[in-house]
Amino acid sequence: MDIRQLRYFLTVAEEGQFTKASQKLNMAQPPLSQQIRQLEEELGVKLFIRGRHLELTQAGQILLSRTQQILHLTSVTENELEDYRTGSQGTIAIGTVSSCSSYYLPRQILRFHQLYPGVRFILREGNAYRVKDLVEKGIVDVGIVRTPFYLEAFNYLYQPAQGAPEPMSAVFSHHWQKYLGPGPLKLAALEKLPLIIQRRYQNLIVEACESAGFKPDILCQSDDLRTSISCAELGLGIAITPQPPPNLLQLEGLLYRPLAAEELQTLTAVIWPKDSYQPQVVVNFLKSLQG
Repeated sequence: MDIRQLRYFLTVAEEGQFTKASQKLNMAQPPLSQQIRQLEEELGVKLFIRGRHLELTQAGQILLSRTQQILHLTSVTENELEDYRTGSQGTIAIGTVSSCSSYYLPRQILRFHQLYPGVRFILREGNAYRVKDLVEKGIVDVGIVRTPFYLEAFNYLYQPAQGAPEPMSAVFSHHWQKYLGPGPLKLAALEKLPLIIQRRYQNLIVEACESAGFKPDILCQSDDLRTSISCAELGLGIAITPQPPPNLLQLEGLLYRPLAAEELQTLTAVIWPKDSYQPQVVVNFLKSLQG
């Protein structure tokens, strides 16, 4: 098993077909299929269930996770050597939650790119638990998450660096406006109204509502901010989310109000592993976030 075979395997796994994978790799299909068979024979396991569309076996899923780690570490090593030579080239892998991926992060990348045009970026999106896993496994260099989050296991900085916690918001269609009344939106106004929440905030929201004297009616739970907002746009209920990115609030008929509840506040945090070598390009990126 070598790096070349792992790259072949990863491409086949991502494309789901030998034909598409061979085109992406700019090689003929038979040699690619032969390389995968040789890899299976060497490892003594089947990596794919073959059919019209390739599916990973359990062994294939294990190898896929390790391959991503190995290839990322290989890339990091190559970039470290290049970075040592020039100090201005390299690739930064960033894991991010959806509430930061569509507005905050692209603006940070643009600002950094204007300073270091030779730097490239790899973005991986997921919920906070997925981002944590990516950082711990070394698949990404830095992660961007929303609090509450167990930050003590990582090096971290808040965004903005001197920023105060942001109140969570109620996002809803015009249909629900008549139930909420004017002025600051207190949690008590949400009693008996259907709520849409992200699963990781469930305990926080339930405890805050119970402190306000009622048990929340949770209509829908999801793992992604965009899903919650899409459900709110359709009028299913009122989404309780971290402060939503402005571009997501441009959906027709969508309104939002900050919640006047001290228990429901969040911060954006950038995390990276403790006691690990950081290429200079990543150090520069982290410094730019503090500027």
